[in-house]
This record gives sequence, C-alpha cells and structure tokens, in this order.
Amino acid sequence: MKAALQFRTAFAVTLLGSSAMYAPAVLAQTTPTAEGAAQTEPVVNPEPVATAAARGQAEADQTGVGDIIVTAQKRSQSINSVGMAISALGAEQLTSKGISDVSDLARVVPGFNFSSSQKGAPIYTLRGVGFYEESLGASPAVSVYVDEVGYAFPIMAKAATMDLERVEVLKGPQGTLFGQNSTGGAINYIAAKPTSILKAGINASVARFGRFSTDGFISGPITDTLRMRLSAAVDEGGAWQRSASRGTKNGDVDVLKLRLLTEWKPTDAFTATLNLNGWRDKSDSLAAALLQVTPQVPSRATAQMLAQQPVPLKLGLVDWGPDNNLDTDQKFYQAALRLEYRFSDAFQLTSITNSAHFRQNDFRDTDGSPLSIFSVHQDGKIDSFQQELRASGALFEDRLNYVAGGYYARDKTAEDNTYTLIEDTSARAPVSAGLPPFLGTFVPTRQTTKNKAIFGNLDYEISDQFTVHAGARHTWSDTDFNGCMADIDGNFAAFINIVGARINPAFVPVQPGGCLTVNTTTRQSGLVRSSLNEQNTSWRVGLDFKPVARTLFYGTISKGYKSGSFPNINGTTDASFVPVTQESVLAYEVGFKTDLGMRIVQLNGALFYYDYKNKQFRGRVQDPLGVFGAVEALVNVPRSRVKGAEFSATVEPITGLDLNAGVTYLDTKVTSDFTNFDPYGFQANFQGEPFPFTPKWMIQGSIDYKWGLSSSLDAFLGANASHRSRTTSAFGRNSPASIYPYSLVLVDAYTLVDGQLGIAAPSGKWRVTGFVRNLLNKYYYTDAFRQIDNVSRHVGEPRTYGLRVNYNF
Repeated sequence: MKAALQFRTAFAVTLLGSSAMYAPAVLAQTTPTAEGAAQTEPVVNPEPVATAAARGQAEADQTGVGDIIVTAQKRSQSINSVGMAISALGAEQLTSKGISDVSDLARVVPGFNFSSSQKGAPIYTLRGVGFYEESLGASPAVSVYVDEVGYAFPIMAKAATMDLERVEVLKGPQGTLFGQNSTGGAINYIAAKPTSILKAGINASVARFGRFSTDGFISGPITDTLRMRLSAAVDEGGAWQRSASRGTKNGDVDVLKLRLLTEWKPTDAFTATLNLNGWRDKSDSLAAALLQVTPQVPSRATAQMLAQQPVPLKLGLVDWGPDNNLDTDQKFYQAALRLEYRFSDAFQLTSITNSAHFRQNDFRDTDGSPLSIFSVHQDGKIDSFQQELRASGALFEDRLNYVAGGYYARDKTAEDNTYTLIEDTSARAPVSAGLPPFLGTFVPTRQTTKNKAIFGNLDYEISDQFTVHAGARHTWSDTDFNGCMADIDGNFAAFINIVGARINPAFVPVQPGGCLTVNTTTRQSGLVRSSLNEQNTSWRVGLDFKPVARTLFYGTISKGYKSGSFPNINGTTDASFVPVTQESVLAYEVGFKTDLGMRIVQLNGALFYYDYKNKQFRGRVQDPLGVFGAVEALVNVPRSRVKGAEFSATVEPITGLDLNAGVTYLDTKVTSDFTNFDPYGFQANFQGEPFPFTPKWMIQGSIDYKWGLSSSLDAFLGANASHRSRTTSAFGRNSPASIYPYSLVLVDAYTLVDGQLGIAAPSGKWRVTGFVRNLLNKYYYTDAFRQIDNVSRHVGEPRTYGLRVNYNF
C-alpha cells in the first residue's frame, strides 16, 4: 500500500509525457538484447503461469540474438517460432533510432514504404501492396493497431507510436487473426503497460530549426487490484521549409498526445483494461516544390502560368501562394475497453470494444508555386465503432491452439472538400461559353460502412518438428454513399446549365451552390446516392518445420481481401462516383529463421509470390456523356502480380557490437490488359508496367556499438542507412502519345544515413544522445504528381541534428 500511496501523490502532480524507455509488466520473459545483456520483455495476453512454466525451457531454447517475444498469433511466442514474416523492434531500438512515427518504420523495416498523398493522408505499403487514395473513407491495404485495437483509417494513427513496449510488423494478407481484413499486412504497436510499482520517466530533445519534443510517463498501483499509466507527448517547432520566391518559413509542428491506460485485475481469471487516449495536431501543412508547368489545356495557358519557375533542387525549398495559410487542425479521441476472462487453459473469452472519433479542418496548397493553381480546404470527420468477441485456448496438452470469434465495425465518414482559387489555371470555362473563370468547386460526400465477420484459426503441433496452421474469415461489408460536386460561385452552375441543355432539352437548371454532378442515365444533375454490398472469405494454411532447435522453415498460402469504397472527387458525372470493388491477393510464401546453431547470429529469409486481382487504383474513366473527356475515378486493375524476396541478418560478433542488415527485392507488374490514362490525360494500355510507389530494391542496415567507460558510465555510437531504388508515382510508361515526358513523375533513388552517439548509465536510468538525420544532406523526394497544370513533388527534410535526454525515475 505504500507504493500505492506514493503513486497517488505523484499522480496529483502528473508528469506529462510518454516513455520511450521500457517499464516491465507483471509477467515477463527474458530475451537477450542487441548488446548481449538480459532485458525483460513484457508479455501481452500472457499464458497462465502453469502453461508458461511448462513452456519455459522450450522458449529458452528458441531465443538468440535479435529474438523477441511477440503476440502476432494472439499468444506469446518467440518470434523465431512463428511461421510468418514479422519485423519486430523493442522500445530501446525505437528510441535509439529515433522512430517516433509510423512513417519512420520505412527506415528500419524491410519491405515497408511510406508516402503522403497530396491531401496529407498517409499511404502505407508492404511488399508492394498499398492503396494510394486520398479520401477519408478509403480502407487501407496495411492496417495499424495498438494492442490489437484497429484504426479504421491510417490518418487516425498519429499517436500509435507513443509509450511503447515494441512494434510488430506482419507481412502478407491478414484477416484470420486480426480485426480487419488487409491485403498488405498489419502493424501492431504494443503499448507499455501499467506497472506493479511506482515508475516514471521523461524524455526531451532539441533539434535543428527550433524543434522541441518532450514526452514521459508515470505508472503504478492505485490499489492492490488497480493500476494506471499516464503518458503524454508534446512536439513543437521545426519549420524546415522555405518559400523559394519569398523566403517565408513553413513546416512548424504543433502536436499534443495523451494516453491513460487503466488495468483492473480483481481476480487471477479476470482482467479489464481501459485505454483512453487522444491527440490534436495544429501543425503547418507541408508545401511542395514545382518541377514543371504542364498546362492541362495548352490553348488556355496564360503568360503568367507559363512564367512559373521550377523550384531549385535544394532541400527545404518549396513554394505556395502568399495569401494561403497552410494550416492543419486535426483532433482525435478514443476509448478502447478490453475484457478477458480465463476459465481454464483450454478456454478464454476476450472482448474488445473500441469507439474512436476524428475531426479535420485543414488547408493545403501543393501545386508548388506562388500562383493559385491548386489548393484545397478539407473539413472532415470520422466516427468509428468496433466490437470483437473471441474465444481462445490450448487443447491436447497444448498441442492445439485455437482462436474463434466474431467482429463488427461501423465507420461513418463525412468529407467536405472545397477547391478554391483556381483562377490561374487552364481548368476554367471555354472562351466560347462566354463565362468568367471557375473559382472552384465544393465536394461533400458521406459514407457509412458496416463490416461483419466470423473468423477462426488453428495451430496444431503434429510433432516436435512439424506444426500445421489453418484459418479462415468470412466478411460481409455494406457501404452507403451520397455525394456530388457542387458549385461555389455560380459560374460553374451556369456552364453546366449550358451543357445540360445541349444533352437534354428537359434539363433542370442548377441553382448557384447546387449539385453539378450529371446522372448519365437521366441526364439531370443532382446528389448521387449509391451503395456497395460485398462479401468474401479470406483464408490461410501453412506448415512449419523445425529440424533443430532455433531453426524454422515455413510455407504458407493465404488469400486476403480489401473492401471497396467510394471516393471524394470532383465528379462532373456519376461515373466518377462509381465505387471501386474489393481487391484480393493470393499469396504464396516460403521462408526460414535460424541462428545456424550460434547465438551470435540470426538470419531470416523469405520468397513470396502474390497473385493480385482487381487492385484498387486512382485513375480515370471516359465521360459517358462525351462532354468532359477523361474524368477522375477509382478503378480496378484486373490482374497483376508481385514477385519478391526478403533477407535480414543480425550479428553480434563481440559483446556490445550489433550489426543489422535487411534487403527486399520486388518485381511488380500489371499482367492483364489495363487501359487507362496517364497523368497528362492520354490513354494507354498499362499491361507490363510496375506498380507506382514500389521501389524494386529496399535496403536497410545499421551498426551499433556500446562499451563501458567505467563502472558507472557507458558510451555508445551507431549509424543506420536506408536505400530506395527508383520508382514512379503513376502508371504511364506505355503512353506514346503524351506531350510531356513520363520522367517527370519518376521518383529517383535515394539513400539516407542517420547517426547517433552518447553516454548512458549501465542501469538504464538515464541516457544522453546526440543524433543526426539525413547525415549526408541528400536531396530526395517521396513523390511526383500532376495537379491541374503543374507537376510538383514533396521534398524531404534536410540534415537535422539535435540532442535527446532520457531519464527514468
């Protein structure tokens, strides 16, 4: 009770922040760290003590360099005992490498790629499987979770990286174990849990461009059965962008994150965990850099438009309209309740209830120039509810492990996008219409999606050497949609009335501010209402072979699905609002994990082949009315495939020296006829082209060395590098009719190098780190896109350096 009294006193003064350092949970297992010392690894959903004891020696035999306890199959296992490709990093690795956001995982996780859409929505891709779509209501190909609680959409996951024990990245189709279907994979963050004794920690860093970050935690018991952990983080400053035409700065960060994790365990059999968390982001929205002017309608290109100058190829240089305030205003809050009751080793019930809410009010100008070519004001919200109920357990002397359950989710999205200030573009009324230029459009859309699923998974240990896996999930998905493109100034309405009268003498005129979208059947304009009802069965079978201790060979075949959705798009006709239908991936994979009988090395490798059907893609369709030409829409690529290989190695040749390397090779291709439009509006068959945003080679490597300066002081230094080969932002290599070069939308190869050095207490009580990111000050960019008349790109940050201090009380 003394510890509880200390915690209540400390809680009153609340130390804000989240721990990047590790605090042990009640039940833990020990695995060797990269430095060779023992580290306590927390266990999520721990097995009963009796079962854990029975498995103790077996798990000890499995551990080696780079090993970690994971819960990828919803029970605690050595990562080397799990027959699937997993990348896992503990809290110390995340801290030392400065991994503070989901996007940072691209620097350390083989096969993972990150890009940001023009509207700011994050796009995650694993092994070439991703979905580049900007709408709030677009389901992801790679799902993000915290303690198995899923985020409906990636934009909600900004606080997922706060106060962690570890992160697990699962590669390949998911659905038989995790709450949401996904074709690319899943990222599961494991939050640091409330502790049985009073603990606290604080971290702070200062960096170039005036960036300041601090985070911390306080954790401990309230009573003998109730524990709590409060975490928070603040990130401010860091304006690293500068206008090429005016010198004005942009890019300040202003983010606040909070989490209160409460664990109540009144009996050994029952545990209730409540996660209350939220964040708000008032950062600057990032601008882009103009690469080249490519008029959409050359005959209407003004002298002012053609006089735009490309932004010099210098890190940090971008441009935007002088009257535009690049603002982000986003808020998120969530309550997730987890209830677990263990009747016996053979039967446990788990309930996960999640309610999450997101609000957005942003302004973005990403045409890369000081003219008014393209900008958008985004006003949106997401209300998400999820419920999962599952049973699990171990039978037949723990040889058979099973999971079976049901899942329900309801996601409501409202997205209002206002495209304004486009008077400098060629996208305005023809001169023959006798109308003034359009000043923009307003696109309101609403989607409500309900997902229901039943799922099950079995792992059966045939012998000490062979284990078979089988799982399936059936999902019903229903989406209701309404939306349109609306007028904001009367000019576009007047133009649509002229067009409407030409295509339908009985056309009802559109009033200023009304819906402009023309129904291709009735040839009247108005609100588009539609629905999409789908169902599918995803499945997975696999075989594990363990010829000797600490060596695993595995093979799997799995089928995964990602549901369809409607876009938020400038739809002149209802053809633009036709939904994209569900995509599927049939994945074949063989792999191995071994330490070669030596605990100083860990080698992992995999070969995989993905047969892709109906890959979802933001493209264009021909206007059925024959008036508006090629209009934007979501489309399906009929057939495509991914062939690839991954290899990673961790070696500790001497105590304190840790070497890591990882490489991913991807060969992606459209294998069927797929006729669509390139970024410049020219039609072509893209059969044989590789996927956009999919580098052929992704390579990561790191070296870390730690040594003792004295009995009370350690020193450390390290460096890590990541390489991406050339890729593209769009299909279009096969477009011979394009008047602009395809090379404009290529994304050049780049290599980034980071470094760190510092001193620390051997006990882990404190650490001081000097760090540098983009050490070589490499000029790079993550995309290249055409918006109306400009081709622009998002440029990466220049060299950034700073000092970080970690202290555990």
